[in-house]
Amino acid sequence: MSRKRGRRRLQGRPAGRRRTHGDDRRAVSGRPARCLRNRFVELGETLAAARPDYPIAYDAGKALNAAAKARGEAGFGAQWTGQGAALARSLPAGELVAVLAQEMGRA
Repeated sequence: MSRKRGRRRLQGRPAGRRRTHGDDRRAVSGRPARCLRNRFVELGETLAAARPDYPIAYDAGKALNAAAKARGEAGFGAQWTGQGAALARSLPAGELVAVLAQEMGRA
């Protein structure tokens, strides 16, 4: 098995499937950054104007998030990810712990 294919297998992704987490986005901070897709990222993608540089973009984003949260909307926060975000798995906690324990036993 190739190293790249083995890594995909460990990450829980089938070979050839694109990563869906941690996309580089400038909308959140004005700089390239990995973040989860949310309404803030989607808004940034629709704006035709150039994004202001950091820290202006980041401060504006914090103000937007505060205003949205005051109205019960949680989709405008800066939800940063690292390069390992693709390793995340959507499982109930108990099932995830069991899978991780099983994988550690095989390592």
